[in-house]
Amino acid sequence: MKNRVSSYGGYTAIGLDFGTREARAQLRGLDGKLLGEAVFSYPHGVMSDRLPDGTTLRPGDALQHPQDYIDALHTLIPALLQSGDPNRVVGVGVDFTQCTMMPVGEDGAPLCQTEQFANQPMAYAKLWRHHSAQPQADRMTQVAQQRGEMFLAYCGESVYAESMFPKILETFKRAPKLYQAADAFVELADWIPWYLTGERRRSRSIAGCAALWDPTAEYPSFDYLESVAPGFGSALDKLRGPLVAVGRSIGGLLPERAAQLGLPAGIPVAAGLGDCQAAFLGVGLYQPGVLLSVMGTSSCDMVIHSERIAIPGMYGISSDSMIPGYYGYEAGQATMGDLFRWFSEQWVPKEIEDAAKVRGETVFDFLNHRIAARQPAAGGLLALDWWCGNRTVLLDTDLSGLLVGMTMNTTCEDVYQALMQSLAFGKRRIVEQFQNYGIPVARMRVTGGVAEKNPVLMQVFADVLKMPVEVSDEANGSCNGSCIYGALAGSGFPNMELAAAAMGGGVSRVYYPTPDRGRMYDRLYELYCQLHDAFGTETSIMKQLKTMQAEEGKK
Repeated sequence: MKNRVSSYGGYTAIGLDFGTREARAQLRGLDGKLLGEAVFSYPHGVMSDRLPDGTTLRPGDALQHPQDYIDALHTLIPALLQSGDPNRVVGVGVDFTQCTMMPVGEDGAPLCQTEQFANQPMAYAKLWRHHSAQPQADRMTQVAQQRGEMFLAYCGESVYAESMFPKILETFKRAPKLYQAADAFVELADWIPWYLTGERRRSRSIAGCAALWDPTAEYPSFDYLESVAPGFGSALDKLRGPLVAVGRSIGGLLPERAAQLGLPAGIPVAAGLGDCQAAFLGVGLYQPGVLLSVMGTSSCDMVIHSERIAIPGMYGISSDSMIPGYYGYEAGQATMGDLFRWFSEQWVPKEIEDAAKVRGETVFDFLNHRIAARQPAAGGLLALDWWCGNRTVLLDTDLSGLLVGMTMNTTCEDVYQALMQSLAFGKRRIVEQFQNYGIPVARMRVTGGVAEKNPVLMQVFADVLKMPVEVSDEANGSCNGSCIYGALAGSGFPNMELAAAAMGGGVSRVYYPTPDRGRMYDRLYELYCQLHDAFGTETSIMKQLKTMQAEEGKK
């Protein structure tokens, strides 16, 4: 735990963190002290069944309404300023789930808010976990392989459906009138700074992590995109705008926005970041060898390295995406907190809910007490953690979850334990992929609500990974990271290293591996890998079931 000593003259920075279901804002002193915090839940939530007007959505759709983001801004910042002097704010930082994107007009206005496209699903913000673009991702991968495109080496040998180009291609194919009307397709991490400053610029980090941008070759070529689909080369024009490095200012706060939000006009707004990239500085990391895992709705894993190494299954390898002079490597699991949410809603019987209430505990605290001393294989179950597809190392959103070993004696506790272990096994698969290709990982630092709330899960991670698991004292490393990048944009620090030392988080608790449990986990992990390889194929039964489900949905 860091001891915060103020020596920065009372100056502050604002961080804005836009998550899957809510937005969070923090006001921090440049010594890192948290002065104010506010949370805003999106009224429209995640739209996966229908639009506000009742328009039915397809399986795999995950959309959001951009008005929720605007309302969040205009609610959160005034709330923060009750805890500090607006004239002492040096800068504003922004992070967003990635890749969450939408089409806009020339002035940046969302097209879903026009009468013409209000009932067109493709006009809304496509959330990071919008998986309906998997066919487009498959097409892009196929053509890239045929052409020998160099970018494949640095996006895991496969174009990922959650990234920018497949989502644009989906709109190009499914909603051509909308595509033509769109002046730009923009990541929300870029759109929020645009909204605040009026400056149409893009984050270099975002472009590298989610849009296949490379400092040498830039975006994928016009010829390649035309080979994917005639006319699709026009997408490059819809991604125009100068790129801005991390920690640099996009521009100053517009007078109109300043008056609405209660801030002075001209305050620098930093180039946006993905929520996971922002968390790296936010938890106090500035060095290689440590895997950062941001555990929220999903899990995003970040590590930095001085060299650029092509690693199969790593969907993001980009230069200077978090720390200047280093390549950022991005991996992750498509579900984490969402998996436990699903479990609590679908599997927990009423008697356990009632028993937890009697003890004044959450369902998870109650179950943790019951399984903490269990042996790893006590439930006789094994799971694949693919409820929202596999992000790393298979890069396939069409895969789905699996539970093996259920009998008439299987209990809620058995399933809970198996789901925990599946997440740890999936994380070990990621860590081993890094290590096998020369990226050292000696320990893992974790931030996010899951890490803070579930000590039993953290111990399982330590036992399965066979390495220390450090829980950051910053429960929301992303939001703190945005504060730091906001401070950098406002010249609060001369460099990132000093900023991380002053404002970055520390460690609240360390979980160490238990050797006697590790041996049994090794045996279970071998079985997990067998399931992983058997079901993670192009002809997987999981994919056939999804196809049948989609066909039934059309009837």
